[in-house]
Parts: sequence; C-alpha cells; structure tokens
Amino acid sequence: MTSQCNVFVVFAILVSCYHCGDGARILGLFPTASISHQIVFRKLTLELNKRGHELVVLTTDPVRDPTLKNYTEIDISFLYEKVTLIGNIVDYRGKFDWFDMVLANEPKMRPQIAQVFGHPELKKLYEPNSGEKFDLILMEIFITPIYLALGERFKAPVIGIASTTLQIHLEYGIGNPILSSHPSNWGITETAGASWMLWERLKNFVKCWKHIHYMRTVVLSNQQEMAEKFLGTGISNLADLEKNISLIFVNQQRPISFAKPSVPNVIEIGGMHVPDTIKPLPTDLQKTLDEASQGFIYMSLGSNVKSNMLSEKTRDAFITAFSKLPYKVIWKFEDDQLKGKPDNVIILKWAPQQAILAHPNIKLFIYQGGLQSTEEAISHGVPLVGIPIMGDQDTNVKKMVSLGVAKSIEITDTNADDILLAIRSVALDDSYKQRMLSLRFLIKDRPYDTLENAIWWTEHVIRHRGAPHLLSTTANDPWYQRQDMDIIAFLSATSVTILISVLLITYKCIIYNIKAFRYRPVNKKEKRN
Repeated sequence: MTSQCNVFVVFAILVSCYHCGDGARILGLFPTASISHQIVFRKLTLELNKRGHELVVLTTDPVRDPTLKNYTEIDISFLYEKVTLIGNIVDYRGKFDWFDMVLANEPKMRPQIAQVFGHPELKKLYEPNSGEKFDLILMEIFITPIYLALGERFKAPVIGIASTTLQIHLEYGIGNPILSSHPSNWGITETAGASWMLWERLKNFVKCWKHIHYMRTVVLSNQQEMAEKFLGTGISNLADLEKNISLIFVNQQRPISFAKPSVPNVIEIGGMHVPDTIKPLPTDLQKTLDEASQGFIYMSLGSNVKSNMLSEKTRDAFITAFSKLPYKVIWKFEDDQLKGKPDNVIILKWAPQQAILAHPNIKLFIYQGGLQSTEEAISHGVPLVGIPIMGDQDTNVKKMVSLGVAKSIEITDTNADDILLAIRSVALDDSYKQRMLSLRFLIKDRPYDTLENAIWWTEHVIRHRGAPHLLSTTANDPWYQRQDMDIIAFLSATSVTILISVLLITYKCIIYNIKAFRYRPVNKKEKRN
C-alpha cells in the first residue's frame, strides 16, 4: 500500500512539473474582423486549452467546436458587416498609405468598440462586482488599445499578440528603437528603406512621427474616454498600460523579415499557424491537379483582398496572360462566373490553400503578399509572384524578392506582358525553387518549436504574475531623450554659438586690422603748417 502511495505522489509531482502553468483562467480578446489575423491567435488559444487552461475568447471567428471543454467563445462576427462598408480595398492602392487609412477609419472604430463592450456576454464579465477573475489577458494589439483596460479591471497581466510585425506606434509604446527609414516600418510608407536619399529619409521621418503623434494623442485619447465610460473613471492611462504589457508575441521570423533591434519582451512566434498535417484535397480537385502533367499555378489574393475586386482591365490582363500558359491555373475567384475564362483556368470560391500548396505539381503561387500566405508558401517550398495591395504586403513581397524567391507585380500599372514575364521568370528558372527550399530549411533550423516556445512564455507570465523583469526602461523616457534629440540639440546649439562667436571675433579682428593698416600718423611739422 505504501509503495502505491509513493508511486502516486511521484506521478503527481511529475505531472505538476510538466504542466506547471496548468489550471489558469485566460481571457482572449481578438476584435479584428480578419480570418488571417484570427488563425494566428486561434492556434495559441486552442493549444493553451489542450494544456489544461480555461479560456474565454472574444473573437470574430469562433471555432464552434462542441467537443472543447473549458473553452467559451464570445461571438462578435457582426464586425464583418462593418468591414464591407470600407469599400474596394484595391481602389485604395497608390492613393492612401496605411496612416491615411487609419485616419479615415478611426471614427468608424469607436461605434464598433462600443458594440463590443456592449455585448451582453462581455459586459457580464467586466461589470462591477461580477466576481469574474482571470489569471491572464491575451489580446491582439493593433489599433484598439482600449482592451488593455480590461487587464487592469481583472488585475491580470497582459500578453499582446500581433499577427504582423509591429506597427511603429506600438514600437514606440514599448520602448523599441524608432528607426524611421527602416524597411520593416510597413505602416509608414511603401518607399521606406528603398532610398538613402536625404529627401526620402526626411519624408519617412516626418510620416513616422506624425503617425506616432496621432496614435498617442487622438486614438489613445478617444479610447481612454471610452474606457472610462464603460469601466469607470478610475482606469489608468492607456499609454501607461501599454508600456507595461508583460510580453508581446509577434508573428515574425527573422530570416524572412527585415530584422531590427527589439526589447526583451518581444517574442517571435512566426509560422506557428502552419499545421504539421494537411487535410486531403477534395477528390475532384485532387484528380485535376494530379493530371496537370506540365504543372499548375495557384492564385489567391487572400481573405481581405478578393480577386473580384480587381478592375475589369486588370482582370482581363490576367485572363490573357493565363490563356498563353501551358499550365493549369487554380484561381480563387469569389464570383460564380469569370467572363472570358480560358479552358486552362479553374475558378474556386474557396480553396484549400495549404493542400494545394503541398501538391508536388505546383509551379508557383501568385498572391497578395500576406504574411500567413508567405509562411505557408515557404513551408511547402513554393516560389512566388507577389501583388501587394495594402498594409505589410509591400514589405513582405520586397523581402521575398530580395531573397531571390519571388517576382513582384504592381497591380495599378500592369498588363498581360508583365504578368507573363513574371510568371515565366519564376516558373522556368529552377533557381527560384531551389532558393525557396533553402529558405525553408533555414526557417526550420531553430532550437525550439515556435508553438511550444509561445506556450512556455505564456505560462512563465502566469507563474510570475507578469514579467516586469523583461520591460524596457526606455518606454518611460520622453521621445526626445530616446532619440538623444536633447543632446543633439544642445551640441548643435553649442556648435552654432561657438561658430558664430568665432566668426564675430574673426570679423572684429579683420576690421580692426584693416583700420590699423589704413591709419597713418600725422607728421608734427605737417600739422604745424
């Protein structure tokens, strides 16, 4: 009997050591209506649930799996109705940069936030004396800092998670170095990092700080007001809550991003959403791809940008180009009909992207430059033709081009010949494929599994009730001290003062010497006469 007890005690200790973060209650807040964002967050929340944590998840894309235990979802999919009001995203290309889009959509965010906070299931959690407790808040950090206030309401540490690389205002908020012309700053300008000319860098500098100023003054101020409306006037300043975020998970992988210095509490989780096993293709599509003896091309513009948003002229250019190819073309096209569709083109309203990319007959992937699609293409070793539309897509495509695994097309100024040239360059040159395979090997050559690393850090924050030891003190410094602008201003002023003083003294000396040289003493005899 005693030996059985000992075995039980040892087993219990081993289990507790293996899952030392288990049993936590986590609130997940993911309010962006975009499935490309949500699949990154979902991978982490489902795995945390599998490890024994209880989760309450506010999301626009519920999994609705009745077999999940201790996994409650608050459905805010109604926010997708608001996305449709924005209009045709392709039309924005070349007319607005990311800051312009934020500026235009900021007033529209407020009623959406009000709807979310007014949701009865969320309201039941945060209202006073609700008795609800959470050990951790896991939230998307994008353009809605108001949700940080819920961390304070529940007295729980906050882990932020970003489905893209960080925007510049978030870099500032957590104390990261601000490098205004660095090519990773996708939210500032499409030309960032493309030129070392002083004028280009000056424009980037102005746009960078303009963006930061707007987010820190207008957006934070408006959402502070809303936080106090829903949670009470005792809520701390959102800017202070932002710089005290315990950790930030960033969907970034150094080999395929423009690397830059980061503070210790930024943890990379790139590629986490890519599954180890792929669901099989539908039978008819499997047969079609198997019979594509010369190979096939897959084209998809993602979930936010759709192929039916393309202008008729651009659509016809793709149709003309595809008709001249010897390959099958699988085109994710959202309408029932495609006028002028060639025989070698198959349109699908929805496409099992990962299974298509995994097929051995694929030649290349034509895509919009989304980060998740980029990671999936790398995972399957498929070279690319990028057509960036918005957001971080320009940065992602530029990086792939710089690595020699992609060609780029400008959607606002393209024709059938340009499209054909890009496709043939990639499809007929085996070096693109070989470089992509090398890149895949580089991505996989790391000392840990990305998902396991994210779980470890999450439970680390839970165990220690936050991670203040990872926070950067630079987040508390004013902007001018972070960039040493006060020192630069002092040195500049001192140098100018000294230079002016030297010039004045030199001027006085020259004038004095000129006068002395011209001066001739009067002879006493001449003076008497």
